[in-house]
Amino acid sequence: MQTLFIPDIIRLEITGKTGDPFRQENILVGIKTFATHKNDIDISPFLSDKEGGITITKEQLSHRADIFISYGLMDYVSLIYAKPGIQIYFWGNNRLDHCISYWSSLLNHKKNRKQTEMEIKLLKRFEKDFAEIEKRETEELEIYSSCSNRNTTQKEDIILVSDIWDKPCAEKIYKVILPI
Repeated sequence: MQTLFIPDIIRLEITGKTGDPFRQENILVGIKTFATHKNDIDISPFLSDKEGGITITKEQLSHRADIFISYGLMDYVSLIYAKPGIQIYFWGNNRLDHCISYWSSLLNHKKNRKQTEMEIKLLKRFEKDFAEIEKRETEELEIYSSCSNRNTTQKEDIILVSDIWDKPCAEKIYKVILPI
């Protein structure tokens, strides 16, 4: 069985329909990995720089995957058990709307909810950890809300890259066309 090998560095060079560089900051993309068993993992957010380029390190990708898995929302396993096929995609507004609604609701619920005595004791014990998680969640909500994807009329995600990461690799460079 083949397994996923994450490159040390992944670079996306985004161009427009004409082939000219798409110099837009804060274009949000995600990477989808496919599970051999259990559930697929969507890893994000990754944002473009002022030149429209995106650089993702193996450490960043692994860290984002660990965060995703840590929520325990479904049954996931580590990336080392994923199939070698991946997709890199532009987040459409439908996905952004869903994500923003979910995180806004979750963060509001945390602020407005009454806590049991047991929860209060646990919160005190893990106060610093919970504060860091809430800070990260709030920052991510801001990323999803303010990314340049929100300024487009693109409703559906756009798959920019489909590839196979089936052997160790120092760097993957993708020149992608963003047809918006």
